[in-house]
Amino acid sequence: MDEIVSNTCPHCGSSHVEYITRVTGFFSKVGSWNKGKIAELRDRRQAILYNRRSLLGIIAEPEHRSSRTVKVFVKQNCPRCPAAKELAEKLEAGGVKVELYDVESLDGMAEASMYSVLATPSIIVTEGDTELASWRGVVPSEREIAETLEPAAEHKPVAAVA
Repeated sequence: MDEIVSNTCPHCGSSHVEYITRVTGFFSKVGSWNKGKIAELRDRRQAILYNRRSLLGIIAEPEHRSSRTVKVFVKQNCPRCPAAKELAEKLEAGGVKVELYDVESLDGMAEASMYSVLATPSIIVTEGDTELASWRGVVPSEREIAETLEPAAEHKPVAAVA
């Protein structure tokens, strides 16, 4: 499925792309928006993608064993990010719902702003809109993630690690 917004210029191939949108008749650079405005853009994009899937008949998302989600934030040239991506692949193979975000993309920037992600890799376990645990700038062990994903256990948010 084609992306609505690309992180690469279709003419020269540059990855230095500035997103601009038209809001009530004027243009605005997305990079200067606050968290709320970026969240609105993220929600609008999700609605567009849902509508596109609906029209194509791709309604159902894959089922996962829990409503908990592991959000993994990475970027290019990050020395610890390959280990975070590997962990994400292992978790997903085990049936865990994993969302991988490149913080240099529009979707990644929007999602990272929602969780105040300032370091990569960052791994955040959520249930709905509630953050259950986070590891910022480090990659946790599979055991640490598994303990957080246990639905019966009572979890307190894990302190962020710089």
